[in-house]
Amino acid sequence: MTNVYIKRTYNGGATDVPTIVKVEYVLSSLTNQIKVVDMWVDGKYHRLNWMSKEGQANLLDELEKDYLYTSSSTEVDLDRDMPGFEGTLNNLAQVGI
Repeated sequence: MTNVYIKRTYNGGATDVPTIVKVEYVLSSLTNQIKVVDMWVDGKYHRLNWMSKEGQANLLDELEKDYLYTSSSTEVDLDRDMPGFEGTLNNLAQVGI
């Protein structure tokens, strides 16, 4: 499952129009590190390697913090959140399958 991180930055120019950065990322099961899947800046496709090394490090740090925050605030109650299959065969029989 991937996560989406959205960041609004300001260039500090005269217009002070925000830049919207949207990043889809995932935690790798093999390396246990954050991997960027896709990224857009102001709605245009962007790549991580187009950023400076400092910018890459800052973004990956923000993504790691976002991942830790979202994963720690998400609790799953398997009895409550997982769909049951009770009555599935009966329901299929009722619709003629």
